[in-house]
Amino acid sequence: MKKSTKMVEEITEKRKMTQTVKDNLNKTIFHNCLIAIALMLYICMIDAVYIYVQPEIVNLLFKVFPMICIGVTVVMFEIAYRKDKGSLAIVGIEFLVVSILVLYLPKIYENLDKIFCKELTFIPLFLAIYYIAKSIVIYVKTEKNYQNNLSDVKEIIKEENETMKGNQK
Repeated sequence: MKKSTKMVEEITEKRKMTQTVKDNLNKTIFHNCLIAIALMLYICMIDAVYIYVQPEIVNLLFKVFPMICIGVTVVMFEIAYRKDKGSLAIVGIEFLVVSILVLYLPKIYENLDKIFCKELTFIPLFLAIYYIAKSIVIYVKTEKNYQNNLSDVKEIIKEENETMKGNQK
């Protein structure tokens, strides 16, 4: 009985993620949170400019905001291409979607009533929900990938090779 509980404890200990995997996972989720916060602040700033600033300045700023966003998108795609990282490409695609949204916001504000435009202040909430879901998916995927890579087959092959070498001597 003691032997089986000891084996169960050893197996559960082996199946736990290592500290380096946890650190990489936390780093990735932290970077996603920073990106989410930056995008939410950016969209909130655009909404605040539309609601509280004079129309002449709004027209100028609504030309500047999309250029900034598209510039960041191009930089993200370039970095992803040079480093050949798919995760950065996904962030670039996210920035592209936000760039398109920011590009169309002036027309949305222009064609909708000001009362309905205040509903657009919920866009940061949708961004937060998206990034929370993305972080959960990243965690589950990393956990599953780590569990799938744990295999006794590697240990069995290693033991077989050692016994084969021992028999050959």
